[in-house]
Amino acid sequence: MRLTRKLCAGIRDVTVRNWNIQWQRHGKFNDQPVKVPPALVQKGVEIVDAKELLKRKAVPWSPPVADDLRWAEAVPPEERADWKTEPAYSFSHEVQLYEGMKQACLIAKAQHFEGLPPAVQELVGAVPTPDRDLLLQRLIMLSQCWNTDETRLPKRKAPPHKILWKFKRAYGITATKSSEILLRSLLRLCQSHVGDLPSLAARRQTYQPLLHSHVMYRDKAIVQRESLDCVVSSDSWLPPFAGEDALDESVAHRIPDMWPVLPTVDFTDIHNYELDSLPGFSRERQFGCPHTILQIGRSSEWSVGQCQASQLLTCLLYTAALARHKFGDNVRILPEPISIQHVSMQPTGFLLTFFQLNTLDLDNSEAGVKNLVWTADKCQLFEKILGQPWMPQPLKRDRLVHFDGAAFEPFLAAYLNGCPELASSAS
Repeated sequence: MRLTRKLCAGIRDVTVRNWNIQWQRHGKFNDQPVKVPPALVQKGVEIVDAKELLKRKAVPWSPPVADDLRWAEAVPPEERADWKTEPAYSFSHEVQLYEGMKQACLIAKAQHFEGLPPAVQELVGAVPTPDRDLLLQRLIMLSQCWNTDETRLPKRKAPPHKILWKFKRAYGITATKSSEILLRSLLRLCQSHVGDLPSLAARRQTYQPLLHSHVMYRDKAIVQRESLDCVVSSDSWLPPFAGEDALDESVAHRIPDMWPVLPTVDFTDIHNYELDSLPGFSRERQFGCPHTILQIGRSSEWSVGQCQASQLLTCLLYTAALARHKFGDNVRILPEPISIQHVSMQPTGFLLTFFQLNTLDLDNSEAGVKNLVWTADKCQLFEKILGQPWMPQPLKRDRLVHFDGAAFEPFLAAYLNGCPELASSAS
């Protein structure tokens, strides 16, 4: 028996009784025997029943070229060379830590400070930028409007008070591309100070460097293998953000716990991995001292704390690869700290994180010296208000409001950190 058009047609009162009546009348369907037209019999056309075709075995297809990579079968994960019996945690910039900085500090064994490090705070506003506000406004317009890109944008969701409103499909610049354009423009604006600070000529920007790194957390590896958006390098290492006194005080610091949940709850287990260290470029490079990691935020639904947690773990894994290259594969307590900066770029602003690696002994989050991390509030260059088609004409289109040119100063201070000219003038 099967459902038929006659069975389902005309049933308005769908009750059990009416359904049973219709099923008794029209529920049976008898297949008629195959009738071959005489004209086809006279021409000798072979008629095959469809049921017989299902019984035949399909002939396997083979590509005309045996070694054609387009038709190569995927190697099972268990047969790959990097297969490990013991699983490891996998981390990338797409992993969302729901507890934010509290969860990331437990993994990184880090003491968290609010605000900019003292060395960077002193550089805020120290170097003036001629026509700063005018240039920033032009760079913002370049990332938001002055671009011919017409990509199909995600469809907007209706607000609660207009739940039945249907937005038309919009075309324009995606948030990722806007962030990329604004990031490159801000880097050029920072590099424009090379006339007053000749040491900036040693800065290099490497786009899409491949990062391979890992750390051991409670006898289990946390592995990161992905491409970063950009890394700014220099000819000298960043100075430590804190001195020996801060390291001694960190021994007594207690990191808040998440018991009974482990801080690695948001990671996924993988069996295909390698415990290698690749910070994006070789140590023999002329300007091979990493200065700042720059990444573009991928999700607009993350909170500020979750974005900063992702920044912290990226800094931890990146500096861990640097520490193994600099001090050996078995290093635990670093002979000297390694500092790195991280910028998470968003369409309307950015987040700054500063990390100082002191130890890779992450098994116990309470004993010993801690790593240090500083996070600042979000620097908002401007705000973008989406258009409301149901409002009067001035409010129908998108608007850029609340421009703040002073929000660029922390970005410039982070870029200028480590310049010997500024260090000598400060002393």
